[in-house]
Amino acid sequence: MLKAAQASGGCSAAHPCSKPQVIVLTGPTAVGKTNASLALAEKIGGEIISADSVQVYTGLDVGSDKILPAERRGIPHHLLDILSPREEFSAGDFYARARTATADILQRGKVPIVTGGTGFYLRWFIHGKPRTPVSTAQTAKEVEDFLKQAWEDEADRIGRALTAEEQWEVGRVQVAALGDPFTAERLKEVPGNYYRLNRVLEIVLATRRPLAELDLDTEAPLDYDFRCFFLNRPRVELYRRIDARCEEMVVNGLLQEAAWLLEEGLVPEDKCAARAIGYRQAMEFLQRCRADPSHISADSLVQLVRDIQKASRNLCHRQLSWFRDEPLFQWVDAAREPAIIVDDIVAELAKEVHTGSSGDDGKLSKEEERELKSYITQLQLFQREDVVQRCLATVKQLAGAS
Repeated sequence: MLKAAQASGGCSAAHPCSKPQVIVLTGPTAVGKTNASLALAEKIGGEIISADSVQVYTGLDVGSDKILPAERRGIPHHLLDILSPREEFSAGDFYARARTATADILQRGKVPIVTGGTGFYLRWFIHGKPRTPVSTAQTAKEVEDFLKQAWEDEADRIGRALTAEEQWEVGRVQVAALGDPFTAERLKEVPGNYYRLNRVLEIVLATRRPLAELDLDTEAPLDYDFRCFFLNRPRVELYRRIDARCEEMVVNGLLQEAAWLLEEGLVPEDKCAARAIGYRQAMEFLQRCRADPSHISADSLVQLVRDIQKASRNLCHRQLSWFRDEPLFQWVDAAREPAIIVDDIVAELAKEVHTGSSGDDGKLSKEEERELKSYITQLQLFQREDVVQRCLATVKQLAGAS
């Protein structure tokens, strides 16, 4: 174990009067963050702060790949199971809770290890919250009226009522019209997420500036000695791991958790929990099965699995792109034993100055690009007839068709 002073950034020969060290360990979905963070916490006397936007919710265990209490090796975990799925959770909420947990962990002489793949959370956690207008009942009402007027104008123009998809598109286009085309393009990734759209409109309407101009001051001095690591694997290997995990989730309880969300009165994309990859697709699938039992078939079940796999691979791609632009993160080969990964990280922690990304990390070779162009999902569990039939029986029960 590292000496407490060194591990927490206290004064020592190697770190004379340095700031407390805070470790950030991230990477794309299914890369192996959990095992690496556990091994690291055991090695240096750390406690883990989850930076996952879904694991904060109680009852969402399988679909978020939440580590079970029995698997935590006695290591304290923070920000797991703290909210009901009916509640929203934002980057600002994460910042406040994670910073409080960090101060508490350091005060007790332990090492904070922030682990998760939500890049926006981690950027705010490290650099602080940007200065944006505070949301109030008045500004929320102004956005509601603004959207209502935009929808009415568009309905008048086309001569009919708008569909839900068209209403979303009109709202997204308004963001671009107000001078923030970049954010408008990003909103394509979260269709139906009015929580985010309304907040964007609040900010843009109040400031008349794009969100990028309100971004964080990444050049300002940091209050902690952040040691940031991004775990990565060869892309095809990573995609195979993602595909396998998605199959396991559907087999091992994702459908039951999605049914529970529906029973709790949530609908797909209504709240953060219901918008999460896996849950949204499973909830929509169950809704279709309940509306029309003929939809319950092996083909539709396999298509659900493929839809979740595709959405998860797209998330992986976005995560890789995001962190390539984060210079504080040192990229680490995760296709090794956790003990070896931990040794490399501990060696980096002992250095006086942390070295981040070169900007070229994660770029694909020509061979990797060719492999990805011909990438085809290879189902494993769902090639077995017994697995398909067992899952179909579960769907029938959850859909009330049995």
